[in-house]
Amino acid sequence: MIEIQNQNRIKIQNQRWSRYYLSVLIVIILSVFLRFFMLSNQSLWYDEGLSLTNSDVSTLQESIARVRYIGNSDRFQPLYFIVLFLWRQVFGESEFALRSLSAILGIGSTIVIFFTALRIYGKKHALWSLLILTFSSFCVYYSQEARIYALAMFIASLQLYFFSTALVKNEGNQGISIWLFSIFTAIGIFTNINFCFSTTALCLSHIAIYRNLRQWLQWWLPAAFLSLPPVLYYLTLPGATDPESIAVSRLGFPIIQNIIFVLNGILVGTTYGPSTEQLHGDNRVQIMLRYWPHILLLVIVCTVIFLALIKVLLRHKKSNREQHPDYFFASVFVMAFLLGLLLAIVTKFNWVPRHSYYLWLPLAMLIPSAFSQRPGITSKRYGVSQFAQIAVISLIVLNIYSLFNYYFNNDYRKDDYRSAIHYILKNRSSSTQSVFLFGNPRLFRYYGDTLSLDGRNLGDQLRKGITDENFAEKIEKLTNSADTVFIVVNREHLFPKGLIEKQMSDLYNLDSQANFAYFKIYRFPRKKN
Repeated sequence: MIEIQNQNRIKIQNQRWSRYYLSVLIVIILSVFLRFFMLSNQSLWYDEGLSLTNSDVSTLQESIARVRYIGNSDRFQPLYFIVLFLWRQVFGESEFALRSLSAILGIGSTIVIFFTALRIYGKKHALWSLLILTFSSFCVYYSQEARIYALAMFIASLQLYFFSTALVKNEGNQGISIWLFSIFTAIGIFTNINFCFSTTALCLSHIAIYRNLRQWLQWWLPAAFLSLPPVLYYLTLPGATDPESIAVSRLGFPIIQNIIFVLNGILVGTTYGPSTEQLHGDNRVQIMLRYWPHILLLVIVCTVIFLALIKVLLRHKKSNREQHPDYFFASVFVMAFLLGLLLAIVTKFNWVPRHSYYLWLPLAMLIPSAFSQRPGITSKRYGVSQFAQIAVISLIVLNIYSLFNYYFNNDYRKDDYRSAIHYILKNRSSSTQSVFLFGNPRLFRYYGDTLSLDGRNLGDQLRKGITDENFAEKIEKLTNSADTVFIVVNREHLFPKGLIEKQMSDLYNLDSQANFAYFKIYRFPRKKN
């Protein structure tokens, strides 16, 4: 009889595990679908053109040498361009091929974080972490972009996975995990310099929460040793000691607006609420007010989750469980956020959500704890956690809404080089010439335009508000007195309003304008004498 009961118990347990892992498999399939869905629907945008440029070499040796002398801040995230070069040799450079590298890495991040949460918290918590990352608009967005962020998140997730053995009691031999953690820490720093700040937050939180100096030294001395080469590499780069000399987007808004933008982008992506293009206008306050229901709903959801997490942390305090993983991940998030903020203030660069990609990992681990239930608590006393669970589900729904905008709403499209260049090619004739005042030359060539003239030097003067009485004459000379000139501008919001028309009016008439996402193309016939 007892044997039959044990067999039935084992059978029920196996059925539960089967249902659980079936659920996990379904969520992973959804993760794959979301990251490959409409992967090449949008044009490559300006920054993806930089990835192309930085990986345009013939050999691996050239790639390694080239990344050191990149002219902008990409020099501080070299590994991706070396990996992308190798990827292009195998899969080509179609939009799908370029972005599929990030899609695969994004899927890998969700799977690694699932197993990390499973090790630390258990099955239920791990499934929620997987759900949160699967439907994260932020994570999907950067899994569909040929940039470094999916690679950086994947390396960070592996770093956290191997480090998680330090957070679990009665774990066996940690030697292998320590060295793998150290290796991925060094690789991560070579992937992106911001990895230093997330790693610093991890290091400080480890000693602050667990207060075990011997264990801390066992983990962090090897990591520090292996991280010396990438740190020394950065310190010897041109411009490393002079941030002002590096070409980056400087703060254009008060720092508080950057903070709000970063938090909003991390939690629900940049396609929730007003589009980034709308926020570049002078009427951004009015634009924000139009989206007040979206903003209010997000604030309510985040407030409920935040208050529930505070209650959970206080509950651990009362039960003398100060070394609970929840404290650790809360500390990592706060420290990493403050270090990112400090970097933005010191360097005065434009702090945007993608610069804080590492914040999602502690959040994905921490958020499910908002509705964790202790054994023996009745449903009546469990009201706050129930509200928190509803709030977390609502956060996932808000991200799905944001993803819908990303996939299907043209108001949220990135720089549409594909359509803009198609328009130029379609309307070009023997008597016309096109000049771009701002844009990525590599993408003009990528989409088949090898004839547009580079007028970025003239554009730089206009962007700085420097008027030039001979501007139209310089355009005329540059275009060899073509009867019609197309002035092509990517990111027109960078230019003083109306200045291009005014500067061209001496010799040209404005005939028409064509608008595409982040593009404006002016058609200027030359005045007849």
